[in-house]
Amino acid sequence: MLPPLVSFKSAVDLKKAILATGELSQAEEKAFSDLVHAGLPPLVSPTAFGLILGISPKLITSLATHPRRKYPYYRRYKVPKKSGGSRTILAPRTYLKAVQKFILRQILEKHKIPEYVTGFVKRTGIIQNARFHVGAQYLLNVDIKDFFPSVRMEKVLKIFREFGFSREMSRLLTMLCTFEGSLPQGAPSSPSLANLVFLEIDNEIVRICRRFGMTYSRYADDLTFSRRLPIPENFLTRLTALLGARGFTINRKKIRNAKSGQAMYVTGLVVNEKVQPDRQTRRMLRAMFHGAVTQPRVYRKRAAQLSGWASYVFSYDRSLGSRYLKIARSLATG
Repeated sequence: MLPPLVSFKSAVDLKKAILATGELSQAEEKAFSDLVHAGLPPLVSPTAFGLILGISPKLITSLATHPRRKYPYYRRYKVPKKSGGSRTILAPRTYLKAVQKFILRQILEKHKIPEYVTGFVKRTGIIQNARFHVGAQYLLNVDIKDFFPSVRMEKVLKIFREFGFSREMSRLLTMLCTFEGSLPQGAPSSPSLANLVFLEIDNEIVRICRRFGMTYSRYADDLTFSRRLPIPENFLTRLTALLGARGFTINRKKIRNAKSGQAMYVTGLVVNEKVQPDRQTRRMLRAMFHGAVTQPRVYRKRAAQLSGWASYVFSYDRSLGSRYLKIARSLATG
């Protein structure tokens, strides 16, 4: 991971370098101190940003104004969706990707995320998301349509302002992280920014869920609600209105309800009694590892694959995962 100041050992050295350029106003000097005190990189101007990263401030500005250029700093391509159709991916090119990663690591990841948000958060994932709903009697899954494109640049600007950056630098940071007015799917900074923008809505949803005695979790654009009693009929209507007022739309085709006696899925995992994959996946894994024990020569070339599956199983079932890991290691060393 890049250090917060990259090209300098301390904020003092950086400040001296900025002063040497003659581009540090009194307001910027105060902002510099405030940001350092907050544990954030003191991005008080394009000059400071360029000095920190060791690149030209003009390049920083150019990267931010890419939509006006003939050749933008993104590669555009499409990938198929499981549900049909395709999704447009905008992958930033080398320089812009490096800048976005710096923003992600040194700014965005400094914000604390509540435990019920598990998508694109370090040391969390689909397992942690599913655990919130183990043993529920009623379950509701809701998917947000076009999650990243729905996060407009004015919402992103607000996030950077809340971190303490000036309006001018917040706008620059926003333009570095958005494309044609919204978050690009494919940029390393987009998932974290989407989480931060959505936190205000998360808080409102949690307040509503507390009144209804419901459990809530979110994995990116996948919202899950569970309850021991039937979920109120008007809840989905209230949720739709809440999201719509903030610029988000529910994908009506992906609303899923389940109740006791049915298989309950949360981010692809069954949570009726404990977190685990569906029956078909469990059978496939049992057959695979049984084959690895009885026919080790056949499976030896797949040792790395089996090791990956074993680690996955270990994440939700340590006992079974340990057995599978032992089998995978025996293949690798056999």
